[in-house]
Amino acid sequence: MASKFGQLLIWGKLITADQLEVALKHQREHGGKLGQVLNKLGFVTDDDVTRTLGMKYGAPTVNLDELLIEQDTLHLLPAEMARKNRIIPLERVGSNLTCAMEDPTRIDIVDDVEFQTGFHVQPVLVTPSMMTTALERYYPSVTLSESSRPAYPQPRLGVISDITNGLRQLSPDKLEYVRRFVDSLQ
Repeated sequence: MASKFGQLLIWGKLITADQLEVALKHQREHGGKLGQVLNKLGFVTDDDVTRTLGMKYGAPTVNLDELLIEQDTLHLLPAEMARKNRIIPLERVGSNLTCAMEDPTRIDIVDDVEFQTGFHVQPVLVTPSMMTTALERYYPSVTLSESSRPAYPQPRLGVISDITNGLRQLSPDKLEYVRRFVDSLQ
């Protein structure tokens, strides 16, 4: 039986039913996500996979190669958290923070970023390869020397962790009160 994702690709005339069967057989034998398998076999591009997944999840898509993200926006999320969760903040408008993600259904990651930043996260979908390239570009894993560190203050992770843990213990109505209070400060 064809997957819903595979069926969307067929309906979009991006692959044939025969190509889907070849990819599903390859996936059963070697594992991996169907979109990655189809891309590896040369049946679809990364953009085809991203647009189709966006339709499947009902999430907007973005091409990170075409964006220039402001440093102030990037600094809203610690590099370690961005690399660990494979998420990149793209733009802040008011109390909303648009973030690129590989899987916009990962509510746990969205919740963590909302607690970390205090902003409401609006996820947009990107491919894994696009995410890897962007993480290397915006959050390189090489540690900066003291002289080349930016002059902006770094968040104190211990304090942020304490606040995050305290917020997680609040009831939903009290958490909503805190969220409205924080929004009113901006």
